[in-house]
Amino acid sequence: MSRWDIEAERWFKDALEDLHVAEDLLKLSHYAASCFHSQQAAEKALKAALYKRGVEARGHSVYSLLLRVGQEYEEDIAYLEDYAKFLDKHYTPPRYPNLHPGIELPAHKLYVTEDAEKCLEAARTVMNFVKRLLKS
Repeated sequence: MSRWDIEAERWFKDALEDLHVAEDLLKLSHYAASCFHSQQAAEKALKAALYKRGVEARGHSVYSLLLRVGQEYEEDIAYLEDYAKFLDKHYTPPRYPNLHPGIELPAHKLYVTEDAEKCLEAARTVMNFVKRLLKS
């Protein structure tokens, strides 16, 4: 197994862990944290796909990573773009209250069940795409 295969496997396993954490947090009504972990799951899965191709993966934007994966694998990613852009919105704001100007509530109070459910759906869709790429 090459160094790149090992790295891809490590990143995808971490992506699965983040997905499970996001699911658990949703069940516990920790919606903001669930959204963040969904974003992390998709980010790490896409990085796994890049590592599988021997490409050093950098950055945190799910959308940017998706574009690179689509290019590397010559795959149509159009159906995933809205999911990726949606997940990018949940990288920083769930964790920092000062990223919601004019709102005095803590960041976690701004998230609801539907937010976490949509983030999970997006993460699962991206991860299923990556899972298919990793098998090919």
